[in-house]
Amino acid sequence: MRTSDNLDCVIIGHNDMDFREVCEEISKIGKHSGAYNDLKANSVLVGGERITYMELLNRTIREATGTDPGLYATELPHLGSAYLASFMRRRGLGVEVVNSFNQERERLKGLLAQSPRAVAITTTLYVDYAPIVDVVNFVRRHNPRTKIIVGGPHVFSICSDRDEATQDYIFQEIGADIYIFDSQGELTLSKVLAELRDAEGTPDLSGIPNLTYTHDNLAFERTPRVVEDNDMDENAVDWSTFDPGYYAPTAQLRTARSCAFKCAFCRYPAFAGSLNLTSIEVVERELRQLHAAGVKNVVFIDDTFNVPLPRFKELCRMMIRNRFDFNWFSFFRCANADDESFDLMAESGCKGVFLGIESGDARILKNMNKFADPGRYSYGIARLKERGILTFATIIVGYPGENEESIRNTTNFLLETCPTYYRLELYYHYTNVPIHEHAEKYGIRGSGYSWKHNSMDWREAAQHLQRMYRTIEGPRILPGYMFDFWSIPYLMGKGLTLEQIEGFVAEAQGILVQGFDESAAPDTARHEERMRALFRAPALAAV
Repeated sequence: MRTSDNLDCVIIGHNDMDFREVCEEISKIGKHSGAYNDLKANSVLVGGERITYMELLNRTIREATGTDPGLYATELPHLGSAYLASFMRRRGLGVEVVNSFNQERERLKGLLAQSPRAVAITTTLYVDYAPIVDVVNFVRRHNPRTKIIVGGPHVFSICSDRDEATQDYIFQEIGADIYIFDSQGELTLSKVLAELRDAEGTPDLSGIPNLTYTHDNLAFERTPRVVEDNDMDENAVDWSTFDPGYYAPTAQLRTARSCAFKCAFCRYPAFAGSLNLTSIEVVERELRQLHAAGVKNVVFIDDTFNVPLPRFKELCRMMIRNRFDFNWFSFFRCANADDESFDLMAESGCKGVFLGIESGDARILKNMNKFADPGRYSYGIARLKERGILTFATIIVGYPGENEESIRNTTNFLLETCPTYYRLELYYHYTNVPIHEHAEKYGIRGSGYSWKHNSMDWREAAQHLQRMYRTIEGPRILPGYMFDFWSIPYLMGKGLTLEQIEGFVAEAQGILVQGFDESAAPDTARHEERMRALFRAPALAAV
């Protein structure tokens, strides 16, 4: 990473809380919430200890080779941090990125010793503020003079959903100095950093919109809201401002902001605004930079990469024309594709797609406002599989209206279509999404993982989920906690083969299912031995 003589800000990416602590805390509410059931469906029980897939993979390779590979999902470059750094550097600000708080604490400590004017903490993947507090306390210990700025989706959610008194309480608990309230926020951050740099004495933040801030942890002050609408082309990441070692061989890329659809369980489009697209010419420029730097695997993080379809086809043709030969992965909407698009995907290097299927029942899909049907999903999965493209289907279990029949239809859908991978997600009820407007119709009571509706409650949904995982044969389970679909390109970049990844996932699935019953001592020895065999030398020489 490049260094700066004038360090205006250190941008800190993800902080992954210790999984053992997470388990301990969530287990305390196991009788009153589905959260612990969801955790069990996303981890394995080995030797009486609940661990993540990634920890199991590290342990397996270490035992097979005598070498610790140090695999860590958040080592994959955090695109939000890269985007912010590029945005600030374009405006003449000196910025450094700490991609993973967990892995780069010593480097962060060194950067704090340089007395940066500010630290900016991103919150893209957080559902509560405990990880933010952890980072804030670390910064305070090592440089109490540095201003701490927090923004991103979690702060935006707090400011959108809570009254000011509650916001003040939460912000007091977090302990930062400045909070940015905007679904984008990068322009606001640049103005704050410029003021911290240019001010003589105490900076004056009162003229900068979208802020909640405090002096010396006293009363909070707020500035007016001015919604940002930053141009996608003008602010695309300039990868030349980074050392290639930061993002090669696996990089993430965004070509669109927001989503064209309005699923009833999601409020992202309402937060992010109308769909905004980067021009194909600018995407091509970014891809050329990545290709020249040695990137082999590209993850497109657009919520619906193939929308609009004509643009998607042009993107594929552009990659073919440039002969990039990337292995690329993306979110994909089966209902918005045709045979030509499937052919272009394969020719341009697509290796896998994330399919937000959500249900195999037509009635539930209608409840979700998905504008799709199981038949169209089945057709799309079949066409993708014919072309050797990995498919990963996510399913929500327990959505309002869910019953025995819809569960059976979804189970049959997974058995018949047999995607490469799948994940069942216990329904989580947000009170600020479109479906909640119909709470009376569906009899919805409660929120989060503690809910019930006219046809099911969270306990029944958890039982259905476990039964489906035990009985569905064919597709392999990919959990959501620190080892999801995006781990595949990350692991490929670390030298693992698809055969090793698929073999590991197949054996880990057996361990996961056994771990649902914590009263019994699962016999995992067979699975563990078969996993070790996948990685014995010389199979893992590249890692």
